[in-house]
Amino acid sequence: MDVNKELYDTYSELMKIKGECSCKLVDEFSMSELTLRQIEYIKKFDQYEYVTTSKLAEILDLSKPSVTEMIKKFIKLDCIYKQKCHEDGRVYYIHLTDKGKCIARFEDLTIKKVVSRIMESLDEDEINTLITLLSKVK
Repeated sequence: MDVNKELYDTYSELMKIKGECSCKLVDEFSMSELTLRQIEYIKKFDQYEYVTTSKLAEILDLSKPSVTEMIKKFIKLDCIYKQKCHEDGRVYYIHLTDKGKCIARFEDLTIKKVVSRIMESLDEDEINTLITLLSKVK
């Protein structure tokens, strides 16, 4: 068999496994209810520990009413929650829920699932060989 085709086929199979892992996470976190843009917004939320609606509107370059509607949707989907500021009761901070954090870190979780599958399939020597080989591709 042609080495190029064999490498292609092997890599394709690995990407299929990655796709399967991604699909499981999409189902687990009900991500199909979100658009790609909304997922990107959740990733942005993850970069800030304490953020207000006004600050989010500024960060995302959206109007405050648009951000308010988005926040309502994300609260319904259990992706974020609002917390009143202790110093100023008029101010609310937006925080990601555990589900929201998982969505924000989706790619990393997918890779961890693929690595777990690899760890289950290979012995220690094979894993070390794979690490050595993949390190050469960087």
